[in-house]
Amino acid sequence: MKSLSVKGTSGEAIVSPPGWLFLLLSLLAVLYSVLPLTFWRLPNAVEILFAVFGLYVFFRYARGIRWSLPVKLFAAAIVIATLSWAGMVLDHPDLARSGPSLEDVLDKFMFLFLACVLAGNHNRIQAYLITFGLFVLVMPWLSGNGFSEIANGLDGVRAEFGINPIRSGLLFGAVALGLICFGYRLVLRPGLSIVRLIVWLLLLLFALTMLFITQSRTAMVALVPGLLIAFLLLMAFSRVARRTKLYIAGGAVAALVLSVLLSLALGLSNLIEDRFGQEAELVSQVIEGDLDEIPKSSWGLRLLFISEAFEGISERPLTGWGYRAGEIVLDTPELRQGDGGVFSQVHNSYLEAALRYGIGGLIVVLGLFAWAVVGILRCWRHRQMPLDMMIFLGATFSYFMVANLFDGLLFQTEGVLMFNVLMGVAASYIFQDMQLSAREPERHI
Repeated sequence: MKSLSVKGTSGEAIVSPPGWLFLLLSLLAVLYSVLPLTFWRLPNAVEILFAVFGLYVFFRYARGIRWSLPVKLFAAAIVIATLSWAGMVLDHPDLARSGPSLEDVLDKFMFLFLACVLAGNHNRIQAYLITFGLFVLVMPWLSGNGFSEIANGLDGVRAEFGINPIRSGLLFGAVALGLICFGYRLVLRPGLSIVRLIVWLLLLLFALTMLFITQSRTAMVALVPGLLIAFLLLMAFSRVARRTKLYIAGGAVAALVLSVLLSLALGLSNLIEDRFGQEAELVSQVIEGDLDEIPKSSWGLRLLFISEAFEGISERPLTGWGYRAGEIVLDTPELRQGDGGVFSQVHNSYLEAALRYGIGGLIVVLGLFAWAVVGILRCWRHRQMPLDMMIFLGATFSYFMVANLFDGLLFQTEGVLMFNVLMGVAASYIFQDMQLSAREPERHI
C-alpha cells in the first residue's frame, strides 16, 4: 500500500507512514482518548498498542522532529527514572520495585503519537476536540449513573460519574473553557445563528452545572486564572478594534455569568458556599500564621502533604523515592485516611514529580509545559494557528497547570489523559511549524 502523506493545514507532511498504519494509529488514538471516559475504561492492550505503533511511526516516519525538545526530555526521563530506581535499590532495597517504572514515564509522552495523527491539520484538530468534548459532556451516562446521579448532585450529593470527582470536575471545567474560547467561532461564524447561540448556551450551562455538582474546588479555583489568561490573550493579540475585543469579551462574560446564575438558581449556591466555607477556619489560621494545629480537612491535609513532600525531597533531591514515593513519605499514623489507608500521592504534581524522581523529574515536567507555551505563541506569530485556538490552548494550559498545584493530576489516569490531549494538539501545530521553519527559515524569522 502507498504511503499516506499526513499533511497539516499548511500542506506540509509531518509523517508519511503507509495508509493502513496511519489509519490504525488514528483508531488507537481515538480509543486512547475516549475509553477512559466510559464504563469500559482504557484496556492495557489499547494503550500498549498505541504506544508501540506510535513509537514506530514517530521514529520511522517523522521528519525533522525526531530529536525535538520533548523527545530529548523523553530520553532524559527514562534515564532519570532508571537512576531513581537504582538509587532505591542501593539505599532502600526493601522499598524498591523489581525494575524501573518506565510506564510512569511513557504515559506522559503519548502526546507525541497524538500529534502525528493530528498533524497540525486544523480541521482534524477541531473534529478531535469536538469529539473529546462531546464524550466528556455525555460522561454522566457513559461512566456514571446518568440522570439519577445528576439529580442527586443537585440535591447536594457529590457526583463522581464513575471517576474521581476532582478530575470529573476538571474535565467539565475544561469543556466550559473551550466553549467560551471558541464561542465566536461556534455562534458568529459565518454569521449570527440564534439556534447555535441557544445550543451553545445550553452546553455551557450543562458543563458548569456538572462542574458544580462534582463540588471540585480545584477546578473552580483553576477556572479563574484560565478565564483571566483567555481575556488577556484576546486583548493582547487580537488584531480587531479595541471596541470589538471588548464586545467579544463582554459577550463571553455575560454568557458565563448567565450560565452561572442559572446553575445557582437550581439550588447550587448553598452547596458551593458550604464547600468553600468548610475551609474558612484553615484560611484564617494561615493568614494569622497559626500553623501549629492544622485541621485534617481537604486543604489542611494538602498543607501537611506539602510539608512532608519538601522533607522527603530534601532527603533525596537528586534521585527521589521512585514510583511509590507518595505512599512512602505519607506512611505515618498522623496522615492516614479515615479507613486507615495510606494516601498514594501528595496532591501536587510538581512536588510529586520531584519526590518520585528528584529535581530532574520536576525539570522534565516544567520543560514540557514551557516548550508547549512558547511553541503555541510562536505558531500563532507564524500564522500556523488560529487566534481562538491559541487563546484556548493558552487558557487551558493555565487552567491545568494551576489545578496541578492542588492534585497530582499527572499521576492519575484522567489527568494524564487531559495532559496528553492538550499537549497533542499543541505539539501537532508546533511540529508542523518546526518543519516549515527548517524548510523556509526566511518566513519564520
